[in-house]
Amino acid sequence: MSSAVMIVAAAVSVPFIAILLHKARKHRKPYRKKVISIFTRFPSPGVTKTRLIPCLGKEGAAYAQRRMTEHILERMKKYCRHHDDTDIAVWYNGSTEDNMRYWLIPKSGGDNFMYFFQQPPGGLGEKLREAALSGFRGNREYVVIIGSDIPGLEPGVMEEAFDALGGGTEMVLGQAEDGGYFLVGFSKAAVHKIGAVFDGIDWGTEKVFQQQCAKAKELDINLKILNTKLSDVDTEEDLSVLEGALQIHRQSLTDRKWSVIVPTMNEEENIIRTLQTVCQNCSSEARIQEIIVCDGGSKDNTVQKVKDFSQRVNVPVKVTHSQPGRGFQLKHGVEGATGDFLLFLHSDTHLPSNFDVAAESCLKRPGNVAGSFAWSVDTDRSDGWFFNLEMRILKYFTDRRIQNHELPFGDNAMFTTRHVYDQIGGFQEVYLLEDVLLVEGLWKVGHIGIAEGEPVITSARRWRKWGLFRITGLNRLILFAHYLGVSTETLALWYYGDKLRVVMAATKKNA
Repeated sequence: MSSAVMIVAAAVSVPFIAILLHKARKHRKPYRKKVISIFTRFPSPGVTKTRLIPCLGKEGAAYAQRRMTEHILERMKKYCRHHDDTDIAVWYNGSTEDNMRYWLIPKSGGDNFMYFFQQPPGGLGEKLREAALSGFRGNREYVVIIGSDIPGLEPGVMEEAFDALGGGTEMVLGQAEDGGYFLVGFSKAAVHKIGAVFDGIDWGTEKVFQQQCAKAKELDINLKILNTKLSDVDTEEDLSVLEGALQIHRQSLTDRKWSVIVPTMNEEENIIRTLQTVCQNCSSEARIQEIIVCDGGSKDNTVQKVKDFSQRVNVPVKVTHSQPGRGFQLKHGVEGATGDFLLFLHSDTHLPSNFDVAAESCLKRPGNVAGSFAWSVDTDRSDGWFFNLEMRILKYFTDRRIQNHELPFGDNAMFTTRHVYDQIGGFQEVYLLEDVLLVEGLWKVGHIGIAEGEPVITSARRWRKWGLFRITGLNRLILFAHYLGVSTETLALWYYGDKLRVVMAATKKNA
């Protein structure tokens, strides 16, 4: 091989090897000396929190389990983000690792300190023993094990536990109100005693804590009892603990209703048909807490038509007002909403039959923090074969975008829970891309599913007026510029032009 060829080969291969090494370093998990092991169960109705089923029902008990696990995991993540020497190991039962990851790892990822392990067979003693010994197999120095049904557990308790272990204590216990314990931890110095420390315990009785203390003394283990005493949630009497820690009312576990928020601006031709589909296509009008129409300053008869419609239906219909711009309007509309579920509906989009059942079913999948519907448009033969072909192609790629990339837009009728909406800060007050910004916030806490069944049907008026390539091309350009960091205000001015400049000037004048 000539020297020139060798030089060229080196010039090509060296940077390539450097990139591979950089990626390997980037994805390599750093060594961490502490691990928090969390015991939980996949929240399947009927097999999860069975002692809560008499008061909450199967679905409510499973939802309580889901919320408690998510709550405790978020608090432990908070601890880990401030202590980069700590891992989280999730010891699960009742499902697969793929389902657990979908549930507890958000779409945006980022939690590279989490591991998942199937709980071993046997009783609680065998499970605790394996979790403790497994933690030390990674050459760690400290292992702390907790349950997922202790809503009052704060990161400060973990500080106390690890500080004690780091100060020479071999074992720590956190006493529970019911006679058991909510936390057990070990330092590496006690690893040779862990094999016997859980023997002879009458699990599930009020004797557990005292028996565990006696066992530690028998094995000559240096034990510390934490100052904090907490309650787990197993029965109806414990629900007040869950309600207080999670700021959730018992009714929200069993009977959740929908608020439908509809932003409008000069929509007198479409709004009544849209509102009719909300009332007619829900499984029961009792499931709808309210419809909130947030108007951005319509100059036509939109508001009066909505008020007239509200007198003819059993569902409460409210009209609110805000400055124009869907981001402003939707945010303002949600502020007055009282439902546990939120559905955001464009005024020219019609919901499918039993939309509330399909949407709630989507949100019941652990990991789904929001969802949307499949998508269609209201074309007919009078539009011509070519336009209908364009719309079929658009529908295909729209549904692929929703399913494969979890990226719905506003006309897909997105929905979520009030809890998740508040968690991510809700809509931003912007004139454009309010839906994309909401989706990006949702990705940080979970996944966006797609409701099974019929699609929403949105008006094809934009494509009839401007054509597929102009509308789709502009949308792609706007989205690409957003990902490059162009501000939403600049993008809105590109999209709306002088019309938006007039609105912005009027808004500043009235401020």
